This record gives sequence, C-alpha cells and structure tokens, in this order.
Amino acid sequence: MKSVRTIAVLIFLIVPFTFVCGQARMQPKKITAKENYTHSSTKMIFPKTLFGEYQRESIYSFDRKNQNIGVSYGKNQNGVRTMFSLYLYPAGGGYEGRLRQEYQKSMQSVVATTKKGLHATQHAIQHKGEKYICNGFEAIFTTENNDLSQLSIFESGTWFYKIRITSSQTDTTLLSDLKTKILQIYDPTVLTDLTLLDEKVSVYYSKAAFRDSILLGSAMGSALEKIGWIMENVDEKERATGMPDLYLNFHVEGLKAFMEFQHRFDFGKSDFSKNYLKELQLISDADFLNEFVMEQFGMILIIPENTPAKYDEYLKWKSQNNITIDLSEKFYVLSFEARK
Repeated sequence: MKSVRTIAVLIFLIVPFTFVCGQARMQPKKITAKENYTHSSTKMIFPKTLFGEYQRESIYSFDRKNQNIGVSYGKNQNGVRTMFSLYLYPAGGGYEGRLRQEYQKSMQSVVATTKKGLHATQHAIQHKGEKYICNGFEAIFTTENNDLSQLSIFESGTWFYKIRITSSQTDTTLLSDLKTKILQIYDPTVLTDLTLLDEKVSVYYSKAAFRDSILLGSAMGSALEKIGWIMENVDEKERATGMPDLYLNFHVEGLKAFMEFQHRFDFGKSDFSKNYLKELQLISDADFLNEFVMEQFGMILIIPENTPAKYDEYLKWKSQNNITIDLSEKFYVLSFEARK
C-alpha cells in the first residue's frame, strides 16, 4: 500500500451525495445592471462589453442569494451570430463523481431542448492557473438550428464554472479561441481560494457495503488504494480543486484492491458478494478492467494515451458473458470536504 496522508473515515448510510444550491428560484430572475455587474459571491466583474465587440445581453439569477448566476454576451457580424454564457454556481464539497454528474446533468439539459438525439464529441479538459489546476469536461455538438455549440464545465473547489458558446459559423477554431479569451479574463482556478477544500480525504460508506465482512473489507481496501493513488499521482494543486476521479487508473486500481481483500481474509460471503467478486474477477482475468470502467462511466474519463484500444473486443466479450455489476451502486464515496 502506498503511503497515505491523514485519512478521515466517516460512516454514513446514504450515498451518493447531492448538493442543493441555496434556495432555488421557481423561475430564473433577470438582474438589471446599467454598467458593470459584480457577482457578490466571487467578485467577478461582468462589463457591458467584452473583447470590444461582445455586448452583454442578459444576467440571470437562479437562487435567492444570487450565488447561482448566468451572464450572456453576444455579437452579430457579417451575418454570423455568436454568443456565449458563463455560469457560476456553488458545488459544495469535492466528492467523488461530482464533476461527471454535473457534466451529465448539463448535457441532459441540452438534450431536453432538442426533438431528436444529440451527437457530441467529448473530451476531458484542464485549466492551469498560478496556484491551482482545474479539471473539466467538454462537448462540441451541432444544434437543431445547425449552429455549432461547445459546452465546457470545470470544478473549482466549492464552485462549478461553466461556459456555453454557440455560433452560426461552424468553425471549431472560433469556439476554441473564444474560450481561451474567456478563460484569460475569468480564470476558474481563482474560485478555489474562496472556500478551500480540506486536504484530508473523507470516506463515506453506504449501507450496501455492510452486507457482509468481505464486502466491507473490500470497500475499505479499495478506498485506501484510491487515496494512495491520488496522493502519489495527482499534484496537490489539482487535488485542491476537487476529487480527481476522472482518471481511468484511479478506478482500475480501486477495483484491483477490491478483489484482493477476499484472498487475504477467509470471511463468509453473502450470495451478493460471491457473485459480485466472481464477475469482477472474470472481467479482470479477461484483461478488460479498463474497458469495463470506460463503459460504466460513459467514457467521461481521462484515459492515458498508451491505453490499448480494445473496446470493441470488450463489447464482443461482454455479449458472451452475463455481467450484472453496476458501478453506479456505490459502496463508498471519497470526498475533500469544504473547510468550515
């Protein structure tokens, strides 16, 4: 086991976590500002004009404290309409799965506005500031109006930071360049300092982990291995902005440790544990742990460049084997809690 810093083990019976952003409004409230608008919670300033050509078109508040806001800018030039919106809203503690869940939620909101399915190209992104490193995820897709759109979301300590850019000019370079300019002015890493996350890792166990001693021991061993992995492989500047659970190896190493416990202790197993560990071992023996995790998390992961491309082989193998394991059923969740 790798060396691990202080670990706070807290036992609760409810996972996964949810965070409710203040007192949500029934309907978004439009905020009127004649000149600059300053977001009181983050002190970020939104002028009437950005980059000399984008006009501020709207400011909306989504909660009663005006912490959750969205500010939109747009321009019309030579028949091309381009607009972008920047959203800032509280994220709570840095628990495992937080960024992935928020990205999926944001994409579902986009899909809900379409009459047909949405085809998107998605990938992990990262923004490096002076003090911190923010992980994020991004999707590029075509809207029903045939506009090109890009959704980017970062976790920044106790805040989420989201950019949506849409243009009638179907040029991905335009979107990328505009995002770079936005990030230069509105740096998501500065939000991390507003309320720091604890450096200690808290481990929350679910009721499901208490089915039997083998399952609980496996969950504990897996959690400790994940903690060791992030402490050894992830920069503290990155850990400060959220739990770095987008990394494929974070999950794979946790699953390997989960399987290991049963071989070290001869405890009784429930039928559930026997079947779960049997299926997990079957996947591992076939050398498809990477692909299994990719499928379970919808490819919303940071995948090492040298990872072998065996996904099609995995799908064929899976069609011939009855795999019922669902990683959305959590036995534990790791978290960097917000400091009091």
